[in-house]
Amino acid sequence: MPILSKSDYMLYLKHPAWLWIKKHAKHLIPPIDEALQAKFDDGNAFEHYVESLYPNLVRVGFDDYNEYLDMPHKTNMAWKNGAENVAQGRYETGSITCISDIVRKEGDSFILTEIKSSTSAKEEHIWDLAFQKIVLEGAGYPIKKCEVAHVNNRYVRSGDIIASDISQFTDVTEKVHELIEGTKLRIEKAITIAALDKMPDPNPERARLGSYVDWLDIRQKISPPLPDNSIYFLPYMDAEKSTKLIKEGITTVDEITDVTVLKRSTQKYLAARAEGRRVVETEKLDEFLSQISFPVYYLDYEASQSLLPPWDGTRPYQHVPFQYSLHIVKSLDGEAEHREYLHQDASNPMPNFIESLKKNIGNEGSILVWYQAYEKTRNKELGEMYPDSATFLQDLNDRTIDLMKPFASDMVRDEAFKGSASIKNVLPVLIPNFSYESLDIQEGATAARKWKEVTLGKEIPQTERDRVYSELLEYCKLDTLAMVKIHKALADFCA
Repeated sequence: MPILSKSDYMLYLKHPAWLWIKKHAKHLIPPIDEALQAKFDDGNAFEHYVESLYPNLVRVGFDDYNEYLDMPHKTNMAWKNGAENVAQGRYETGSITCISDIVRKEGDSFILTEIKSSTSAKEEHIWDLAFQKIVLEGAGYPIKKCEVAHVNNRYVRSGDIIASDISQFTDVTEKVHELIEGTKLRIEKAITIAALDKMPDPNPERARLGSYVDWLDIRQKISPPLPDNSIYFLPYMDAEKSTKLIKEGITTVDEITDVTVLKRSTQKYLAARAEGRRVVETEKLDEFLSQISFPVYYLDYEASQSLLPPWDGTRPYQHVPFQYSLHIVKSLDGEAEHREYLHQDASNPMPNFIESLKKNIGNEGSILVWYQAYEKTRNKELGEMYPDSATFLQDLNDRTIDLMKPFASDMVRDEAFKGSASIKNVLPVLIPNFSYESLDIQEGATAARKWKEVTLGKEIPQTERDRVYSELLEYCKLDTLAMVKIHKALADFCA
């Protein structure tokens, strides 16, 4: 009988075939990428702060497979030797096992704590704890309370990070209790699937816990691959929506007759597909463009997030702007002037960021951004943190116009947009010879992660810093230049 670990069980919940693949065809599972590893690293850093709240903590853990095998013995010995709190101990009963973040002894029973880098207790954390509770109680450790230790996103740093203030505990005992009997049944099913010679149904409608997109990548490596016109590839599709279609016998896009069961963005794509051509509502578009006054400032921010706030006055996961790109045109036919700012040391970037904006943006003319909620929110937050600049930042917001609006509001629609108004989808359609594909950095999340790594990381060679900074400048510059070109293309539609 195969051993089922906690991570095995969570894969089963995401998709039964995912568990089978881990046991029998592990090569199909993509390796952990840099972005996910960075998230793990942040979580590990937070874990140490939570652990520091437990006195006389015994940390078991392991460094290699042999140590992993010996963990249950070491864990049991820690408790027999009078431990009050045990971190990263491994427990097992029958064919199931788990490593638990924190177990605290209280009288004759125990409190089970799962440490998560999120800002709240989530559904998957409850499922996780239910599995652990069954394992621990089977191993002789009765659990009286289950809780999630997560990040307090209202914490504001002032000096050294205070572990008790940045950590928040949510009691989920009752929710875990409600899942116990169902979890026992699912454990049995998971063990059965892990032992099968043949992969269970791999189709994506069986994906759960938000794993649809990730599973779809794996599904395409399984023979036979899904056809190009499969419903699974529709933009913004998910397990719930695909299940509804499958139950109606619909497997391809052409078979869909009732689009109301789909998300609005998916409906937009199908409507554009049915039209079969690009549609421009010139009257509405002309009205939108008439609101733009020159000189025009095309502006884009890049911001970094950190679980552990790096600077005084900042919160966990706060978006801290560290870079902007700015193109300025006095007329659509005029030459575009480019200005920019990139913070290149470990100090708080926000004061210099604001001062640079003040120098480069005049007090007249429209400010064009893509998805205005982002830049406007950053300006509002900056104004709250730096009241002396609040009036200036509010003026920026008052003059801001969202260049995404013609696409989000269907003034311009095209099947090739894939139901999306993202600049990454719109740009290559409207300006085919202009794309991000040649850049080392191609999207904002990578930009933020790389900036944080080289700017806040220790012992990074200067040559590496310079290389990344050069890539960041090139990427952000393209974002605003793309807006210049899209603005001109929109004007041409109305000419």
